[in-house]
Amino acid sequence: MYRVVKQFVTLMEMIIVMILISLIIGVVAYNYKGVLDEGNAFKSNMGRKKLETILSTMVANDPQIEDQIESHWEKIIESSPLVQNAKSLSYDGWGEKYQVHLVDGHIVVTSRKLNEYIQKNPGSMIKNETQK
Repeated sequence: MYRVVKQFVTLMEMIIVMILISLIIGVVAYNYKGVLDEGNAFKSNMGRKKLETILSTMVANDPQIEDQIESHWEKIIESSPLVQNAKSLSYDGWGEKYQVHLVDGHIVVTSRKLNEYIQKNPGSMIKNETQK
């Protein structure tokens, strides 16, 4: 009476669908990486500014620690009441430690990865005041 019609998906159709899906995923992943880098740069820039502010405040409260800024800046921020998690504040968005320098009496915090990001992406929204 009724005839059952079976429809099969051929191997070639499955391969074409898999190729199309992988191309779409590749494009999305490529764009997503740029967004992640922009987020890391933003986090690094904000962390750098926060470190400069905290260290400057600590030096303003105790000018004698200015000589120890470059060598013991991590211990100084650990002792600050302004910092809740000193370990996370010590690292930029890419997981590398910040570098702290005293230049002409001013505390300058830099991130190697942030500087590289800004050089590779000059049109980025991230501005690094240390490169003025």
